[in-house]
Amino acid sequence: MACYEMDDAEKKGETWSVGDILRAMSAGEELPPYIERLLLQLQAWMSSALSGEAAYGEDDEALGFDERRFGGDPEVLWDQLEWLEEHADLLIASDVTSCANEDAVVLCLGPLDLDEAFRTAIDHAAIFGKGKCRRVWIVSDSWLVGDVIHYLRHLRVLAAEGITIRFLLVTPWGWTEVPVGREMDDKKHLNWEVPRAEKRGQKPRPKNNNKKEEG
Repeated sequence: MACYEMDDAEKKGETWSVGDILRAMSAGEELPPYIERLLLQLQAWMSSALSGEAAYGEDDEALGFDERRFGGDPEVLWDQLEWLEEHADLLIASDVTSCANEDAVVLCLGPLDLDEAFRTAIDHAAIFGKGKCRRVWIVSDSWLVGDVIHYLRHLRVLAAEGITIRFLLVTPWGWTEVPVGREMDDKKHLNWEVPRAEKRGQKPRPKNNNKKEEG
């Protein structure tokens, strides 16, 4: 069973409902608060790049459009994600380190390879974090069946040992979880999550109180 600290919420004056507490205590499909915060931050980074606010580096100007690094140098983004290490081990694809938390996050954005991301997640869970790591989140801006199919057996073996690998596909418009390693069911569809207006820092739309009275 996963367990998430409530101290941070108390310090920030956040209000937790009974449902929030039950979801945080469960090992179900709900995302922990720090993962949602990460996804919102990645969306803001992507939106900035698409709007032209994030300039490309000088070395990118000589490359073709398809060869440019999305959003400029990802190192700028990594520096902004130091807060994440309080909740999970932050790993960049092919950069496997020692395990300090039960959770780990593998980022696969821009020029990073999806195949490397899966190998990093599996190596961390099975070798470097063996005995401590219980869950690895792969967060990526791309999805390729060919890069995933080679690791399905690995994911199922880890699942049998109680280690979960969860894959999140994120875009500037929302995100979804791709249920890798699970049995396929044609009746189920991916649940596309779009952040609420208040999460994006926008004011909610006012209600329309100018409806015509009936009669």
